[in-house]
Amino acid sequence: MPSPTPEVLALAQRYRLALRDLPTRGAAGERLGKGTGSSLEFQDRRTYVPGDDVRHLDWKAYARTDQVMVRLYREEILPRVELVVDGSRSMAVEPEKSQLAVDLATLLFACGRADGFDVRLVHMRDRTELVAFDELLDRGLEFDGQAPLAEGVDAAFTLLRPGAIRILVSDFLSPHEPHSVVRRFAARGGGLALVQVLGRFDQAPEVGEALRLTDAETNEVLDLVLDARTVERYVERVRRLEAGLAQEARRASGVFVTLDGAVPLADACRAKLAASGVLTPA
Repeated sequence: MPSPTPEVLALAQRYRLALRDLPTRGAAGERLGKGTGSSLEFQDRRTYVPGDDVRHLDWKAYARTDQVMVRLYREEILPRVELVVDGSRSMAVEPEKSQLAVDLATLLFACGRADGFDVRLVHMRDRTELVAFDELLDRGLEFDGQAPLAEGVDAAFTLLRPGAIRILVSDFLSPHEPHSVVRRFAARGGGLALVQVLGRFDQAPEVGEALRLTDAETNEVLDLVLDARTVERYVERVRRLEAGLAQEARRASGVFVTLDGAVPLADACRAKLAASGVLTPA
């Protein structure tokens, strides 16, 4: 079970979450939402309609204009980030891949906490569970789940709250089309980021290898020789997957980024996470 590397917390001090969309629902907190609510900061007034809170009637405006108006206040919300990490066995096929996933989860968790967010880490395994920050630092994350990604997202959805910023960390190497996973995950959310973590073999298998492939989640076995055509077709499918994920992220007003398990996280922060708008320098 990989645990966070010591350098991650120092790296987290150099970045903050840069996702622009704030939650639109939630309990009272420190940040101001885009909607109207019941905080003390006056925002605007409009004509009364049945169902409005009568406590917000603006009697001074009524005296001046003879129109029944209500005062609108800026909504205060408790900003929440829901960090969902794919705990399937495919995430541990290569040690560098699972280590990057754990370090990335730790980085995003620490950045969110430093920025005043209520961060919840949802670990998608066969039994989806919440993981506290101290537990993440002490024990890391285990990647032993066998359920397909779409089923994991369905299970995790019961732990997600409407209006929260959601970040999904996965390799997304599942038999389901991107829209069936992303639209479910993004439903009723406040902001979205999809972070794909891939290993060397995930991205570019070597031509000429004779392999026995075992599906990490279904245990199905396939014997094959990786000739040039097979590798080419595989790479094409990975590129189509990435294009589909990017398209679905845009439709949900979110971002999509792919990270290479062989690239140090510090370099990925500069070249990918900051450039895509997931993080910003502190």
